Amino acid sequence: MNYKEIIDAAQAYTDRYDDELVNTMAAFTRVVEAKINNALRTGDQSVRSQIWLQRGKEYYSLPCDWGGARDVEILHEGQQHGKTLVYLAPEEMNKLTRQHGEHGYYTIIAGQIQISPPADDQVLEVVYYQRLPPLESDEDTNWLTERNCDAYIFGLCAEISAFAKDPVLFEAYRVRFMDTLMDITQEDQITRWS
Repeated sequence: MNYKEIIDAAQAYTDRYDDELVNTMAAFTRVVEAKINNALRTGDQSVRSQIWLQRGKEYYSLPCDWGGARDVEILHEGQQHGKTLVYLAPEEMNKLTRQHGEHGYYTIIAGQIQISPPADDQVLEVVYYQRLPPLESDEDTNWLTERNCDAYIFGLCAEISAFAKDPVLFEAYRVRFMDTLMDITQEDQITRWS
């Protein structure tokens, strides 16, 4: 389903077509997307990114759609398989010496990934959970609208019910929304580990 079809379905479920609601749907969609981004970590969200490391540089910006690390690996030039790095809390990372040598650890601070010690001519390969590409125009879709449009629909219905100050409907749609997210997570685990 595209964004317009999702909005139409949510309005039909809640039987709300007034201008006040129509003018707030974009804000409600951002709220629903934020809740989904906080709740889901599935294989469908996995994205691979590579960062070329530079001697003397420890900090590198994370992708703007970063939703959390799944795997971080150092690749040496010309190799397809590298060494998986282990996450350390920033306080533990500070205890490491900053000498050049073998990498084993990373940490994440303020939207950046820190690799110590610095290196040159190596690639940091990061597999991360991508945040949902936002729905903005009527024809927009993303992986979730294609596979589980009900998450958007019931999330929007919950927000519409909260907006209408209807606690009974809000709770009913909130439960359906949370059930949908749980179903997505369970399906991912079955698909990934079966």
